Amino acid sequence: MKLRDGVKWFVFVLAVCVLSTGISAQEKKSDDAKKDPRAEYSESERPEENYLARFQAIEVSEKLIKENLEKIYVLKVIASNFKDQGWEGDYQKIYDQYKRGVGFFYKRDVVYSRVELENNRKAINDLFKKISEHYKEYTQTLLFQCADTILNLSLDERSQSDPNKGKVVFQNMMRLRIAYGQLDDAQNTYSDGIYRSSILHYRVAKAYGIRIMEELDPTNSKGKFELHKADNLNRVLNPERAKAEPAAK
Repeated sequence: MKLRDGVKWFVFVLAVCVLSTGISAQEKKSDDAKKDPRAEYSESERPEENYLARFQAIEVSEKLIKENLEKIYVLKVIASNFKDQGWEGDYQKIYDQYKRGVGFFYKRDVVYSRVELENNRKAINDLFKKISEHYKEYTQTLLFQCADTILNLSLDERSQSDPNKGKVVFQNMMRLRIAYGQLDDAQNTYSDGIYRSSILHYRVAKAYGIRIMEELDPTNSKGKFELHKADNLNRVLNPERAKAEPAAK
């Protein structure tokens, strides 16, 4: 009896082990399926993976790995500087998507790397578009302030009688003209869908506008433009310093 009971117990334990192994194997297959990018597509939509598709995907992926990363660095600076705009969430999604695409490339899933990185390029462009629209609003407001300040100074009697003041007015009129030229270039590149370039033009326009205001109205401009000056140089303003400075409006 004891021998028979022992055999039964052994068979029971063996059955449990086999069942557990089967369940573990199924779970592993399920996890692998989740990691496999092919599982995200139906047969009618799954990208081709023939030799030509892989060859082209390698070339495109290598290019986008470099180009997207350069743009992501710019987005990181902007999202960090303008936290009140809520761009950090968009930036994080873009970063995670880029990381996923590069991961596919390193794992030799080059076709799916290309798909992911091309989608990443679009997401980057969409965020640059949002940023460009915000920069446009700020830059236009800044240049309006510059124009009003120059106008008031040019109508001041002292500017007419003092050659030095007249020279200052003229120099800043030229700066304002350049700034508006950059504003026009920014709007043109925005219309062409080149949103990153439009941001670069807005930054140049802002730089001229800030210089005008700091020279013509130094008292009210003190500490006001620190955030935008850092951003124009593609730098993140020190958070502790930002707290000590008045918010740029």
